[in-house]
Amino acid sequence: MRNAIKVGELIATTDNAAAIGEKPQDVVSAPDKLTAYLTARVTFLEQLAANALPRHILLANFSGDAAWSRYIAGIQQVFDEVGLSCPQIDGSTESNMPTLQSALSITMLGEQQKRTPYKHEQLIWYTYGLPLVGNEVLAQPEDVAQLQPIFHAWKEEIVQQVWPVGSKGLQAEFTRLFGHQQVISSLDVEKTAGPCAVILLGIYPEKEQLVQNIFPRNFEKLRKIAL
Repeated sequence: MRNAIKVGELIATTDNAAAIGEKPQDVVSAPDKLTAYLTARVTFLEQLAANALPRHILLANFSGDAAWSRYIAGIQQVFDEVGLSCPQIDGSTESNMPTLQSALSITMLGEQQKRTPYKHEQLIWYTYGLPLVGNEVLAQPEDVAQLQPIFHAWKEEIVQQVWPVGSKGLQAEFTRLFGHQQVISSLDVEKTAGPCAVILLGIYPEKEQLVQNIFPRNFEKLRKIAL
């Protein structure tokens, strides 16, 4: 599993955002709903990476009571996009001490799904999306890897493995997945991918033709060279 933790029979994934939102001193100014959506999106993608689907959500809100409903709406948007019912959301709000900047954390608890076993070396790997961070995400939403096609291809097992790329960038994930193999990509492999703007997708060779129509934009095959 990538950044998931097994808690009994459940898979726990989490992500957070700070200084991004609607408060005057936030570093990145963005609607609270969008901030929660992007944070929940990362947490959901980590569930897919662990071959799990969320069953319960915990929200920690440090932005005050007014932000709660906007954060909930952002979380629900993730499930609307992929056509799933939003799980129950519980959590708490820091309302005693007003904060100068926005902050939230989202944890999803999921159940692992039965899927065809595979080995990483059996798969052909692609990048989907561009490495973007901060205001770039707001300015280029069409270049962020889209949830709906990812989930569709994962559910149908056209994509066998989803591997989100976050703040450490592509090179860090290449090392985790491929060890000492050299991986060639036209993207900036050292740049942060922020809220998983880029996703690595592992596909069986016999299903490679199917993905071309699912991911028509910012979809690039990786080349690996053994050192």
